[in-house]
Parts: sequence; C-alpha cells; structure tokens
Amino acid sequence: MLRGHSTAEIARLARLSPHTVQEHLKSVFEKTGVRSRRDLVATVFARHFEPALLRPPGARDSP
Repeated sequence: MLRGHSTAEIARLARLSPHTVQEHLKSVFEKTGVRSRRDLVATVFARHFEPALLRPPGARDSP
C-alpha cells in the first residue's frame, strides 16, 4: 500500500482476496486513527521516517 499498489494488486501479490486486504486495511486505519490511505502514508512517514531525516549526521537511534 505504501508503494501505491491498489487493493487488487496487493491481493494478487499477497495471494489474498481483495476483501481480506480491505479488511486488513480497515483494521490498520482503526488502530492508527486514520481514515484513508493518504492519511496512513502521512502518519507512517511522520512517525518513522521524518525523525530519521531530522537527526544530525552520525547520530544514532536511542536504545
């Protein structure tokens, strides 16, 4: 999903039904407090990738 695949493409790649993929996505939306794929991508970026981009070069993650 983060790579822009449609539900049908994800289902084919994961060998699941599109319905199953959609149900998993709805569960992820609920758990992360988002309402759309766009919001989920923004949330994942903000929580996981942006902090790494803002760290000074050579700084390490906290244990």
